[in-house]
Amino acid sequence: MNDGFAILKVGPGATFALREALYALADIENELVAPHARSNLPDVVEQVMLDKPGNWDKYYHGDDDERRLMRVYSYSDRIRYYWADPRVDEAAHRLVDNLASIDIRENLISRYLPEQYWQPRRNKIDASPMSLIYSKVRDVIGLYASACARS
Repeated sequence: MNDGFAILKVGPGATFALREALYALADIENELVAPHARSNLPDVVEQVMLDKPGNWDKYYHGDDDERRLMRVYSYSDRIRYYWADPRVDEAAHRLVDNLASIDIRENLISRYLPEQYWQPRRNKIDASPMSLIYSKVRDVIGLYASACARS
């Protein structure tokens, strides 16, 4: 950016934040929703990635445990290629629907989405799952915008 061009690869950062938000909401879902009704989103994503390894297999190296961690937590965020899969999409929608129908307690937001905790408390956003997701992704996009503003 020092040469006057502010081109940043935002996609992996934004989808990494999306995954963080969705997996945090899945943790909240595990606290509030009966086991038979849960989306099990992280398990569904893992199974789909194992069933269709083409988007991650050549990028993640190591033993099975290391590759499992990379599938979930890698900054290159290969999960982004799986959000449109019908099984993953269905699980993500079920997660949002499950949490949209109940009040998410502030203390759970504090525990699982600490950066978002103060936003509903200050009436910046509501505590709906979609607002929490958008907030998490906006935070990351804001970092990129700030980086461009400094150049």
